[in-house]
Amino acid sequence: MKRLIRYCWPIALATLMAGCAVIQSEDSAPIPSDSTFAVVPLTNLSQSPQAGEQAASILAAIMRAKGSKNVTLFLPENRNPLLFDNTEQRKDAIEAAQQQGADYLVTGTVEEWRYKSGLDGEPAVGVTLEIRTEDGQTIVWSGTSARTGWGRESLSVAGHKVIDELTEAMPLVSPQ
Repeated sequence: MKRLIRYCWPIALATLMAGCAVIQSEDSAPIPSDSTFAVVPLTNLSQSPQAGEQAASILAAIMRAKGSKNVTLFLPENRNPLLFDNTEQRKDAIEAAQQQGADYLVTGTVEEWRYKSGLDGEPAVGVTLEIRTEDGQTIVWSGTSARTGWGRESLSVAGHKVIDELTEAMPLVSPQ
């Protein structure tokens, strides 16, 4: 019995250290990774100002790092750090992206982007992403993911992990 405990506790500890996470995404037709993507600020449904802009910035960087070379981030020029509702900025960003001729718009929502209250103050992140056609009318792919981290993990790291999982689920394919 001691032997079993000695070998199993590292596995149990690693499982606990991973935090709690969930992801759901749809299957869709492949999207060429050399397409032109316009990442616009995500709709902020969280209680954290500028969470949509923060998530969009992380998303654009991760998409580029994973091989999508034609990714443009459209952030508002007049950024109010206390603004919760970014509807007007999103609208302007979508119009600018459409004028520049992007093949796809990458949009979505930030449902949660905060530190939970309590002794540990764990980060909690929830994000939904959508890839839409250039006119913004047709959703080509969508996915949602959420996670809570541990007390020593930063909110940015938790957000990065959630968005990374979602970009892994995107049906992007390299051109042959």
